[in-house]
Amino acid sequence: MYGLLLSIKTVTDLIRALPVGFLTLFSTNASCTVVDTEQGSSLGNPSEKQLQSTSTDNTSASSISKPRVFKDKDDSRFTTFMNHPEISEIINEYFGYLNLAQHKEYPTIKDEIYEVVAMKLYWIVNTTKGGSLKEAAIQKAKKWLCDCLHRFEPYIHLIEVSEFKLNYIPIKAWKFLIDHCGTRELWISNTTIDTAALNHPDLSKMTVLHLIGVGLTKMPCLYNLTGLKHLYLGDNKIKHVDLQSYFDAETGECNPMRNLEYLSLRGNLIFNVDARIKKVFPNPSMEIYLDETVLRHPFSDVKEKLKKEGIELTGLDRESEMDWMSRTN
Repeated sequence: MYGLLLSIKTVTDLIRALPVGFLTLFSTNASCTVVDTEQGSSLGNPSEKQLQSTSTDNTSASSISKPRVFKDKDDSRFTTFMNHPEISEIINEYFGYLNLAQHKEYPTIKDEIYEVVAMKLYWIVNTTKGGSLKEAAIQKAKKWLCDCLHRFEPYIHLIEVSEFKLNYIPIKAWKFLIDHCGTRELWISNTTIDTAALNHPDLSKMTVLHLIGVGLTKMPCLYNLTGLKHLYLGDNKIKHVDLQSYFDAETGECNPMRNLEYLSLRGNLIFNVDARIKKVFPNPSMEIYLDETVLRHPFSDVKEKLKKEGIELTGLDRESEMDWMSRTN
């Protein structure tokens, strides 16, 4: 048989006749789109999901002109980043892949969720001075979320907020990400935060919390975060580790942090520590890190350790004083 010979004009005409989506598959700028092979299925088996166009996806978050959760800076850099077409595209693809629209609460908070995820991507990338965005930064953000889509568990484990003030605490968005996007760690730094609002049962599945340089002057009360294992309170202004807020004002009953295994107070000028740490932090694996010493459960030598560092153990009543003496003598 003779080989099939086609003129350049014929080949060109054939290419023009191909569907746009066919060429997109071979484009170096093609977006990383993945959706479920079964419409409306859950996240249960991500390995069965395949690449597919999401041009008709109805889970896309609305276009947001200005942030609602976060207060942008004067250069509007975050607003510019959040509304960049390629950032919007990859976030909406991620939402479509996880089929977030199937959850009844999604439509009312989708813009809030979008903004929280956009802030996560914002701190992954580098931006230039003056508010302009490097193309490399946009591509870095896209690659990070695209890589998430190809993991066996395509989750956003860590959510970050740093150097941006919040108009309000996005509890509903954080809960949604915890429940449906695998978020387990929250990093808040170099801003101000209402810690009372963080003590919310909707965040009970959170396992790691960072409150770094947020101006804390006292120990935050977080007993509703029952799943919390690691708590970082570094570089704040805590002087007195007072745990009174963990005890009911009427009954005196303790609301302990049973699962907490690690508390960092480094970078705080501590003068005294509440003796009730044994009741509030009863986990056998519990460790409390100060600048120069580590206190470990069952805290049998805590009084001596604190004394060496010039830190007073306070809040001892007659019963607890005898208990401490029996352990330290």
